[in-house]
Amino acid sequence: MKERRESIRGTVDVVFYSGPTFSAGRLVTPDGKEVKFAGKVYVREHDAVRLEGRWVTHPKYGRQFEAEFLGHDLELDPEGLARFLANHPDIKGIGPAKAKLIADRFGRGFDAAIRDEPESVAAVARAPIETIGELRRIWIANCDFNHAMSHLASYGLTHHQVTTLVGKFGSQVIAILERDPYVLVREIPGFGFKRVDKIARKMGTPKDLPSRIRAGIQYCVLAALDDGDCWVEYEDLLDRANTLLVMDTLDSREVIERHLEVLIAEGVLVSQAFERLVVADPEIHRMESELAAIFRESRRCGPHAVAELDALLDVEGGELTPEQREAVRNALTFSISLMTGGAGSGKTYAVSTIVSIGERLERKVVLAAPTGKAAKRLEQVVGHEASTIHRLLGFNGHSYARDALNPIEADILVVDEVSMTDVALAWRLFQAVDWTKTAVVLVGDHNQLPPVGPGNLLRDLVKSRAVPTTILTRIIRQAGVLKENSTAILSGEVRPTAEVQEGIRRPWYVIDRFSDREDVRRMLLLLFEGVLQERLGYDLLRDVQVLTPTHKGPLGTVELNLALQRLLQKKLRGFDVPDGAPGHRPVFYAGDKVIQTRNDYELGVMNGAVGYVVEATAKGALKVEFDGSVVEMEPGSDAASRLQLAYACSVHKVQGSEFPCTVVIAHKSHSFMHHRNLLYTAVTRAKESVILLGDRWGIQNCAARRQVDRRNTFLSFLLRPEARP
Repeated sequence: MKERRESIRGTVDVVFYSGPTFSAGRLVTPDGKEVKFAGKVYVREHDAVRLEGRWVTHPKYGRQFEAEFLGHDLELDPEGLARFLANHPDIKGIGPAKAKLIADRFGRGFDAAIRDEPESVAAVARAPIETIGELRRIWIANCDFNHAMSHLASYGLTHHQVTTLVGKFGSQVIAILERDPYVLVREIPGFGFKRVDKIARKMGTPKDLPSRIRAGIQYCVLAALDDGDCWVEYEDLLDRANTLLVMDTLDSREVIERHLEVLIAEGVLVSQAFERLVVADPEIHRMESELAAIFRESRRCGPHAVAELDALLDVEGGELTPEQREAVRNALTFSISLMTGGAGSGKTYAVSTIVSIGERLERKVVLAAPTGKAAKRLEQVVGHEASTIHRLLGFNGHSYARDALNPIEADILVVDEVSMTDVALAWRLFQAVDWTKTAVVLVGDHNQLPPVGPGNLLRDLVKSRAVPTTILTRIIRQAGVLKENSTAILSGEVRPTAEVQEGIRRPWYVIDRFSDREDVRRMLLLLFEGVLQERLGYDLLRDVQVLTPTHKGPLGTVELNLALQRLLQKKLRGFDVPDGAPGHRPVFYAGDKVIQTRNDYELGVMNGAVGYVVEATAKGALKVEFDGSVVEMEPGSDAASRLQLAYACSVHKVQGSEFPCTVVIAHKSHSFMHHRNLLYTAVTRAKESVILLGDRWGIQNCAARRQVDRRNTFLSFLLRPEARP
């Protein structure tokens, strides 16, 4: 039960868990009382803090303080000031003795002394002026934070957000935001238009503020990019912005159009007329235009065209099907070629043949894929070293080593999983190709999901036939039941549970009798409790991957991950995971399966990499094993915030990866997200067994619905035959 809001002061003496957006611990108040607290704040041991929030009664932990806001407690008596100076983790060179000297001399007058007379503080402490200068900086930063926190908390900003803003704008943060809150959209990552607009509404910012209108228009263009579209139709953009901005004027659409024209005139946005006028981000427009120019030249003879190719193919590719033979011929003839096909269509064998012929001719063959998992899989199945595209380009997190002036060193460059490659990455790659020396072979499956980022490169190329293209349609006889059943989904067919083929496992299971979501969830947990390991022999962490279309709800990644974490920690380690606060990030424990959500070049861990927590401290420090290498993450660090639990993942997140067994959730409650390309992508992640789990209508509907994810791209216009010179 929640009580009225109040404030408590004290010093943190124990931290149970600490992260950038959530902490739990115990503090000691000035009168010696111990108080347990938890909330959306970041604390460290020995911090002197003022917490604002409410007393609550937790069903498991009893009475505790639910902290909503935190301030640094700087209203200190001499004893408290000495503790603060001696124990603050960022203050260096001030030990207990020097801290006592300062506290005894200045007491409650320390704030004025450190601001106006730092030399006096240095003399009393017998410390270098540089040390006192750093102490002054930290003290003033804490004061700035307190002032900002007390002012901005009423606008709904969290402790973590205020910390970010004070770090960027310093003591001027309040004045800057009151003048133009939309500066956050332009300058602070993570502050999108909708979040800032809520803050601005509470601040009383006028709805017709020019910076608001401009930010709203740009938000609509960026939202389209997030949905995969490279452009928005002009009239549609005006409608979207008008709906978003909700301005209190009859001529709001005309006002928005005037600001849109200014953005286009200034080059902030770009417009182009095809059958209709469209608007886009200028960078995306430039990238797609340059890619189109490259593809239009692709039918020129490659730099290493092979003489007597048919005779060589007879020797090296004797078992190639006619389609595979055509794909290999194109790869060795043209500067760019494309090979696409579904599971079991023979792409791997064709790539292996390209590699073997290249090596026979003493050509340097380089293999690459968009993600680490996809690159590792390519390397394993072809038997030739492969890397991520980012690594091939020498990306260090800030810049690319490879470009037009320092191109990729390769005679033949094979790029797999092209369906995952968005416009920006494709452009970066092709900028680093020397077309006088290198032939590029694009490989993918156009029936899989499009990339997470903007564009639809593979499908645009297949549809336009702008580059020499081979579609592998024949399923190789030895492909097996799993691949045959996966391919059948593309025709809208869901085949029933297969017979046992080898040992105790079936390659294809369909469990479709659960119309209630909770029954699906219970069945999933039962599979992990006593079937997948005990009866089928799978390692529950390393062999099995749960895939689901959505993040929210009882069958979404968030709730399934928490349920599976609780179950598997108890089953495999005998550990009872404590209840977490609703809405907070999960706490990681030793043994947890996690996934990286963004590239971290400093640690060498890429987006989509699956790891296992080796060690987790109470303070939030982590050691995580990725592909045999252990990386360390400090508590509260950006690195730790880039991790999520990975017992259950979205289908998009695991594109390019394979697992011995996948459990695919398909239920009518997700029907708005269902289409056959989603289901096909999910089941083709399995190497040995697929378990389709849900209700019959949901599974059948997912296979029956044709792909409707058409994307607005410039390539779809620019690669048309009539658009080519």
